[in-house]
Amino acid sequence: MLTRSDRCSSRPLEVADRARYALRVVDFDALYREHAPAITASLARSFGARRLDLIEAAVQEAYVSAMEGWGAEVPERPGAWLQVAARRRVIDGIRRAQWTAPAEALEQLEAASSGTDPDEDLLKMMFVCCHPAIPLESALALALRTLCGFPIPALGRALRLEEAAIEKRLMRARQVLREEQVELDLDGLSEAELGMRLDGVLRTLYVLFFEGYSAHAGDTQIHEQLCRTAIRLSALLLATRFATPRGHALHALFVLQTARLAARVNAAGDLIPLDRQDRARYDRALMAEGFEHLGCAASGEVVSPFHLEAAIAACHALAPTYAATDWQRIVALYDQLLALTPSPVIALQRAIAVGRADGARAGLRALHGLLGNDRLEDDPVLAAAIGELEAQRGDGRAARTAYRRALELAGTAPERRFLEERLAAI
Repeated sequence: MLTRSDRCSSRPLEVADRARYALRVVDFDALYREHAPAITASLARSFGARRLDLIEAAVQEAYVSAMEGWGAEVPERPGAWLQVAARRRVIDGIRRAQWTAPAEALEQLEAASSGTDPDEDLLKMMFVCCHPAIPLESALALALRTLCGFPIPALGRALRLEEAAIEKRLMRARQVLREEQVELDLDGLSEAELGMRLDGVLRTLYVLFFEGYSAHAGDTQIHEQLCRTAIRLSALLLATRFATPRGHALHALFVLQTARLAARVNAAGDLIPLDRQDRARYDRALMAEGFEHLGCAASGEVVSPFHLEAAIAACHALAPTYAATDWQRIVALYDQLLALTPSPVIALQRAIAVGRADGARAGLRALHGLLGNDRLEDDPVLAAAIGELEAQRGDGRAARTAYRRALELAGTAPERRFLEERLAAI
C-alpha cells in the first residue's frame, strides 16, 4: 500500500504504515490490488502512457485520500470513486505542469476513459510496457509493478533481483515511455512490431500467474485472483491476431494448473502434499479446456518452454492417483526443458521428479548437485526436498537439519506450518 510520503511520488506503493490504519474496516491492500492496475491502465489509455509517472502518483494520491477520508463510510462502488479521484488528479497535474492541453482537450480525454473493457486496457498497457526500446527484464518489471500491483520485494523474489536493481529498471523504463512519447493506441503499429513485444507480454502473464499459484511471501499460499486475472488476459490475447501456438501452450498451462488449485490447500489454507491430494476435487471442465488449448498449441513447428511445462501439468492432471503418475515422462520433459532454457529452478524441479521416479538416493544425488547455487541459496524448496528424501531414506538427523533450514527460508505462513508438521513427524 502507500504512505503519506508517497503522495507526490511515482515510486511504487509499499506497505510501510499498516499500524496507522489497522483499525479501519477497509482492507486497503486488497483494494489496491483489485483496482489500481485497471485504473492505471485506463488512465494511461486516456492521457497517454508517456505520463505514467503522473498517473501512478495520481493513483497513489487517490488511495491516500480514501485512507484518510473514508473511515467507516465506504462508498458503494469504491473502485469507481478511486477512478474518478485519480483522474481528477491527473488533470490537475497536467494543468499545473502547463502542458499543451486546452480545456476542451482535457474534457475529451476525461470522457474517453469510460465505456471500455478494463482487461483490454490492461493487455494493451502490457504491450506498451514491452516497448522495443525497453530491455525485456525492465519491461517485465514495469508491467508487473504498474499493471499487476507487485510490491518491490515480491518483484525482487519473482525476478531474482535486488530491490535496488528493480527500482533502477523501473525508473529507466518510465523514462523511456516519456522520451519515446509512447501511447496506448496500438492500432497504428505493424504486426511485426507488436509481435516483437509479444514475448514480454507472455512472460508477464507467466510470472503473474505463478505468483498467484504459489506466493513467495504472506499469509496465504495461493492468490487465486492473480491466477484468474492471468487466465482472463491470456484468453483475451488468444482472441486477437496475436494468438500463437506458444500462447495456447501458456493458456493450457494456466488452466491445467488452476484445475488442481482446490486440492492443494485445505479449508484452513494449509498445504496438502501431492500424494495426499483429493483428485476428485480437480476441476474436470478446466482440465478439458486445458487439453483443448494444448491441442491448439501442437499446430506449430516450434516447441517452447510453455509447451513443455504444459505437458508436465498435463501428466499431473491425467494421473488418476499419485502412484500412477508417469514420473519417468515428467523427468524426460524436464530434461528437454533444461536443454531449452537452462535454469537452476528447472534443475531443482527435475531433481525432485527424479527422486519420485528413481527413488530417494537418485533424487538426493541430483539435489546435492544443486547445493551452493546462488539462485537457490534462499529457496526453501531445495532444503525441503532434501528433508523429504532423507526422511524416506531413514536418516532422521539429516532430514531434521534440512527441514530446519527450509523453515528458516520459508516465506509464507502455510509453508512454515507445513514444514513444522514435517519436522515434528520425524
